[in-house]
Amino acid sequence: MKKTGMIVLGHGSRRAEVALSFTAMVARVARQVGCALVLPAFFSLGEPTLADQVRVLASQGCERIVVMQYFLYNGVHIEKDIPEMIEGLRRDFPQLEFTLQPTLEDDPALERLIVERLLADGGRGLS
Repeated sequence: MKKTGMIVLGHGSRRAEVALSFTAMVARVARQVGCALVLPAFFSLGEPTLADQVRVLASQGCERIVVMQYFLYNGVHIEKDIPEMIEGLRRDFPQLEFTLQPTLEDDPALERLIVERLLADGGRGLS
């Protein structure tokens, strides 16, 4: 089986606290995944970039890279920009296999979380 590395790709922000929060969340996820290296990366407005983290995982002996797009909706970054980045990385790292996972859009798990949050107070105030 190929050694797999995983990257959670967020948009990024000019605000340092947002980057720290995202990085901390990915670290918590990484502890739960446990079976692979899981790293944060930023599409824009932050570092490390996707290419930075691909280099890290390749240097760690990973042969397969899974990129989870941590975006709520399928806008231009998802439909055009990120796939182009992945194609460039495929050219730069022909020895690596890349898997690009979908965004959170229409994910039933996210919908369940929203329902749980809305009903967390027992539905008080609902008519």
